[in-house]
Amino acid sequence: MADQGGGMKLIKPTLITDAMLTTAPVEPIPGMTWNAGTNYLVDALVERTTTHRRYKRKVAGTTATAPESDTVNWADTGPSNRWAMFDRKVGTITTTTSSLSVVLRPGSVSGLSLLELVGRQAVVTMKDAPAGTTVYNRTVSLDGTVIGSFFEWFFTDYVQLTDFVLVDLPAQFTSCELTVAITATTTVSCGVCAVGQVVDLGGTLSSATVGIVDYSVKTVDTFGNIDVVQRSYSKRNSLKSIAPKSDFNRIFRTLASLRATPCVYIGTEMPGYEPMIVYGFYKEFSIDVSYPTHHLCNLEIEGLI
Repeated sequence: MADQGGGMKLIKPTLITDAMLTTAPVEPIPGMTWNAGTNYLVDALVERTTTHRRYKRKVAGTTATAPESDTVNWADTGPSNRWAMFDRKVGTITTTTSSLSVVLRPGSVSGLSLLELVGRQAVVTMKDAPAGTTVYNRTVSLDGTVIGSFFEWFFTDYVQLTDFVLVDLPAQFTSCELTVAITATTTVSCGVCAVGQVVDLGGTLSSATVGIVDYSVKTVDTFGNIDVVQRSYSKRNSLKSIAPKSDFNRIFRTLASLRATPCVYIGTEMPGYEPMIVYGFYKEFSIDVSYPTHHLCNLEIEGLI
């Protein structure tokens, strides 16, 4: 039986460029931009606006070679805070206080995914053109707490909704301006902001399974004592969808073309099933074409760390 949450979809993210990001939540830290003439101390941090990344000095001194091309003197420490949410990776976080707002001009898009969120509310607004008419507005509560009684209302801990997707953005506006605002009373953060075109993969069948692969290290000494070093994990989803036979070629060609492209895979949009939203790759897919009016598509999805 197919689910009632809009079916299986994916969002193929648009690569966000400097020209598309017109307003960002955090600006480069004054004095942190790399300068070829500056004598840097060991462990000094700099940012490069051309690569959108930060680098740490290995050896004190000055060099004329840019950090991204000088691995002897500089170590890449990850994306800048401004660009972390757009670096197409999981685990790199853009963080600020109280409000995180970005304004994008990404071209035609029909889907948005926000992952690894910390906040209380997200507001998504689309205008048909920069400073134009509002054609889409959606407010999403990031309170994932499930309340089933008066006792739970007063005593249940707050549960952060970390992931959500929107797949109904109007794609006909090729010069749109998209604003994403996340607010809270304390720290606000976002790990992935992905916008792009939505692809329909059929209705998700109820035999889906979800889980994780844990990369923590567990060691046992000669006395049997166990030491655990906690590390990251990645999501895993095993999904099956059903689609009309007329979609066979489209789905096959689409998935084959995305074999090396990280996408947002959506098993269902139903509230409470956020683990079925995975940003990553499919390990393999197969299509069962033994039925006269429809086919079954099997997807094994591996999330990014």
